[in-house]
Amino acid sequence: MRHGLAMGALLAFLVSSQVACVVGPRFTRCPGEGGRPWVQLDSDHFTLQTDLPSDEARKAMVQLERTRVAMLAAMWPHVLGQPMQKLQVYVLRDVGEFEGLYPRRVRAFFFKGESEALIVLPGTPDSWERRFSGRSEASSSRLNHELAHHLSTYALARQPRWLSEGLAEYLELLRLSEDGTTAIVGGPHLEALHEVVWRLRWVEAKLDKSTRRRQPVPWTTSRLFAWNRAEEQSVAEDERDQLVAAMYAGSWLMVHWLVNARPQEFAAYQALLAQGVEPDVALRRALPELETQVLDKLLLEYVRKRSFPERTVKVPPVGTSYVEQVLDDAEVHAIRAKLAALAANMAPREPFIQNRKKLMKDELDEALRLDPKSLLALSTKLWSAPEGERPAIARAAVEAWPDESEAWLLLATALGSEPEARVEREAAYKKALELEPRNAYAATGLAWQLVTQGRIEEALPLAQWAVTLTPWSTYALDTYAMALAGSGACEEAVQTEQRALELIQEEGNPEVERVLTERLAGLTDGTLCAKAAPAP
Repeated sequence: MRHGLAMGALLAFLVSSQVACVVGPRFTRCPGEGGRPWVQLDSDHFTLQTDLPSDEARKAMVQLERTRVAMLAAMWPHVLGQPMQKLQVYVLRDVGEFEGLYPRRVRAFFFKGESEALIVLPGTPDSWERRFSGRSEASSSRLNHELAHHLSTYALARQPRWLSEGLAEYLELLRLSEDGTTAIVGGPHLEALHEVVWRLRWVEAKLDKSTRRRQPVPWTTSRLFAWNRAEEQSVAEDERDQLVAAMYAGSWLMVHWLVNARPQEFAAYQALLAQGVEPDVALRRALPELETQVLDKLLLEYVRKRSFPERTVKVPPVGTSYVEQVLDDAEVHAIRAKLAALAANMAPREPFIQNRKKLMKDELDEALRLDPKSLLALSTKLWSAPEGERPAIARAAVEAWPDESEAWLLLATALGSEPEARVEREAAYKKALELEPRNAYAATGLAWQLVTQGRIEEALPLAQWAVTLTPWSTYALDTYAMALAGSGACEEAVQTEQRALELIQEEGNPEVERVLTERLAGLTDGTLCAKAAPAP
């Protein structure tokens, strides 16, 4: 897999930052220095890059494909046949390396950007699942939790935070049979159960705050429904871990209770979210009971019954074929640069941010030294160059990599929005899609170009395809909203733009948020609906 547009832009941005020479995390030696070799496995739904031994990497790929199908069969069987963009998975064999890069409470993580979604995991496949105790079959899985986040975006167009994390916690306990033909789901999450019982009892008893017992962060189900990242940042750092633990536990309990005690209402709620209905509206329509004062009592009673029914799910047959290759040293350094860049983005404060940026830069420099004509090198060079020089660099990338979709996408992006480049830009987008039909970024770019020209009939299916592949993409949703508006589907356009705005608000990009807010206002009052194309 070539490292192109998205990675080059991210790394070029980080390289431009000044970094101090400080002690930070270190990767082990690269293969050329006698370190572990890296392999890449490509299947229908995953690209796995790892320094696991080949037999462990193959085992990991089989587990990925089987777990994906089992989760969909258990929770969203109607999504089984839906097209999805291939998911990138990175696995670091050495758990210590992972822990040296990422925040201490992170066991694994799912990241979604505008052009890709990825999961990063530590350790061998056997280590991803752990038993809660020797007296119970219940276990949790790092892979399950992160993969659930990815799959839920295809089933539910809109998700409040509690639902997203609750579904991931619920599916974290899914257990596959050895042959992969069945799975068990619905067992108790013992860590969450312990956490939530303590807090619910505290709420019920209203413990005297003068007591010397450690008091939990105040928690009720009403606070759970308002949970977002902004709230996490608003509390003191020493309380943040408590708050997060409480919200994760409460989210698991809420989903488990809904699945077993209110299955029809919960299904109706998810159906409304899948249609793009605003979460608060969907809650009032399908689950008005959740907004009452008795919910805390209902949940406490549910917990006290200690009844957590498991169910067995039949898992459809799944293909586990893949293409395997050994990665060269330049690719390995590029991967590690990307992992370090992600770590810099996740680091809580200085100097952690700076030492991960330095590690990223060191790895990137070595990747480019080993292969200065790689697509990653040309992409990084392009994003670091003045705008006037970018088209020539992108054309060089196309000449060097004529069969790579990412090279043509690089060219389309480098040509900017100038009217005189319209024909070449459109041709580049089309070539990128011809080479890789699941290149959602190319589909979004081409659709936007067509929208701004008023070519709505051509733009609409492309924009819809991009959202199908990447339902988490703000730009894909925004483009689709404007295409819908141009076709006269004003109500659907408003719902889609609201989804785009929700996503960018969670990511925290004020400038894009301002643009989307203005567009949403124009869609709501009708000035942008089926009248004029938006300005590029």
